Amino acid sequence: MMTRIQQLAFALLFSGSLVSFYSHSQQEEKADQGRSLNRFESNLLNKASVLLERNDFDAALIMMQPLLNQSEPHPTVFQYACKTTADTGAETESLSCWQRGYKLYSNNDNIAINLAHAQLQLEQFEAAIISLAGVNLANVDQPIAAQVRYMRGYAHYQLAQYQAVLTKLLQDVKQVKPHWWPLISYSQLGLEQWQAAKTSAEQWLALEPVNRSAWQVLMRSELGLNQLVEAAVANDIAASLQVNNTSGATDSIGLLVQIKAYNLAASCSRLVNPKASQAAFNSANFACAQYTWLSGRYQQALDMLAGFGITSQNQLHDDFYLLQGQLFSALKQGDKARSAWGEVGLQSLPIGNAAEIKHARQRRSQLQGQALLLIGQSYWLDGLWLEAQASYRKLAQTPGFATIADAFNQRLSSLVLFDEKLR
Repeated sequence: MMTRIQQLAFALLFSGSLVSFYSHSQQEEKADQGRSLNRFESNLLNKASVLLERNDFDAALIMMQPLLNQSEPHPTVFQYACKTTADTGAETESLSCWQRGYKLYSNNDNIAINLAHAQLQLEQFEAAIISLAGVNLANVDQPIAAQVRYMRGYAHYQLAQYQAVLTKLLQDVKQVKPHWWPLISYSQLGLEQWQAAKTSAEQWLALEPVNRSAWQVLMRSELGLNQLVEAAVANDIAASLQVNNTSGATDSIGLLVQIKAYNLAASCSRLVNPKASQAAFNSANFACAQYTWLSGRYQQALDMLAGFGITSQNQLHDDFYLLQGQLFSALKQGDKARSAWGEVGLQSLPIGNAAEIKHARQRRSQLQGQALLLIGQSYWLDGLWLEAQASYRKLAQTPGFATIADAFNQRLSSLVLFDEKLR
């Protein structure tokens, strides 16, 4: 688990955020200069600025080279030159430039932050942590202070120091930035803090409801909490989203239905108590029982159903016993399964107009047919062929099932005849 989490890619986290903290035009204003630029330095930097505005980085570097050749260049020189070196794509040379500046001006927060930025880009995570250690967040603007906290957290994450990540980023939950939630939630997964990871994933999803990675974090945290129903639904939602965290317009309604399904599944936990009161069974209860069944928790689903009273007047009577039979069957309890399926078709018709009653009668026949088919298959699998034949004969009398019943009966008759010959 820890290794897998550690290897997760986090390119999306930076999304352009790890850039130099000040543009060239801001460098001089923000620097802790110690001394003012002299006329020679100002003249060359002004000329370099003109070239930078044209994106002529190579020429700007040549212009600034005499300043870099000094024994102790002004801090502003480093902030121009090192940034420009990075703009040319020479990341290693840019790192060396920042290191030289930091060696001369270790108390300059701007240089320290940019040095750490360069180190992170070159995956020198321990070095970045050291560079940022001396930065006094009270001396920098609030947005920069937040970015420094994030950089520290990211470096610790890459070193699998998950608790340190949380310490850096969760000092004040009110100050957590939206793009921090992925780093926080993955660190909580790494520490197997399932409930905390779930809460963080929900915070993430509140901002990005169609983010595939966020649904995957939620799924993993639900698994850790042994909430298999919720995990199954969250996994379905993650699978339905594209890798680029989008959902096509044609799928938006389906996605909303799935999210609603997750919310419903999350409310099912109160129904798993086998000592629940004998309340009337309703559609929400049925959906919860189905999710529990689909997640493989057969006994728990049976316990859930046992907590409800069901009469033939309930319009979910047949659905109830059809599902109950499937659960018993999954637990290899054939007699109980067939007994439950035998109750299907006893549901009373509702009070309504002729069309409503006709529809209810058709649906009752459909469910009864499914139950009889399952009874026949159950008898067949148990080697009770005569009982299976009786079930298929009854199935043949059910509207819409005559053809399939005859096919099964013919096949079964041939097996019975073959068995008798062997005897």
